Amino acid sequence: MPALLMLASTLLFASPPLPGVDVKNLDEGELAGLVTLLDEGACPCEPQKSLLQCVQAKTCVEATALASYGVTKIREGMSADQVVEAVVKKYVEEYVLYTFDVSRSPRKGPSDAKIVIVEFADFECPHCALMVDVMKAVMAKHPQDVAVVFKQFPLPHHTQALKASKAALAAHRQGKFWDMHDRIFANQASLSDSKLETFATELGLDLARFKKDYDDPTVMSEIAADKKEAMAANIMGTPALYINGRMYIDEKSPEKISEYILRLLKTTP
Repeated sequence: MPALLMLASTLLFASPPLPGVDVKNLDEGELAGLVTLLDEGACPCEPQKSLLQCVQAKTCVEATALASYGVTKIREGMSADQVVEAVVKKYVEEYVLYTFDVSRSPRKGPSDAKIVIVEFADFECPHCALMVDVMKAVMAKHPQDVAVVFKQFPLPHHTQALKASKAALAAHRQGKFWDMHDRIFANQASLSDSKLETFATELGLDLARFKKDYDDPTVMSEIAADKKEAMAANIMGTPALYINGRMYIDEKSPEKISEYILRLLKTTP
């Protein structure tokens, strides 16, 4: 019996753990790390199964491609953590697609834009303020191809963020969302009720209507709907960008975003 068990163990070890994936020259530790990574990730074809299960069952070409991509990164000399980051990034950008209701959300850019960037932001978030110039630079570089949609995600520890979102959406009803958006971000360190009303006056808004819309329960419903969408899209912080429905997780600079857009344009009809 021990001999049979030893033979079975040998045969099991000798069988390829990742059929269709060239793991030649990977040492045992590297292979074990890759197998663990695949066992923890969801299969693009059958999310109820792991990547490992789909690779071993040979039922999902995309899963096998991700496993092969992981092998490539290991051979490039990446650390285990870097391999995980690279595979997760590829998975998110290529196989996870989110949809958003943008019917009432503020938008700028051509109506037939091939690239739509949905941004979730908090008006008191300093990183979100930096995105104002970043998005302007991106749109200036791709004026015919890119549109930006703004979604509200006020964080509870920012005491003025919700008020700012309400003010921006109230201004949106008078066609001045982006002007209010820019003013709020430019003054995010000194926001107050009176300051938001001052912005409305400076923008030439009907102040009575602005105040009525600011207090309209529908505005709060729109904010709540945006937050619900953000949570469903696994938002990890603000600002969060989704480009043509895919979470953008690279560096949020005009250059990197533009590189990503150019790659998408090559494959977008």
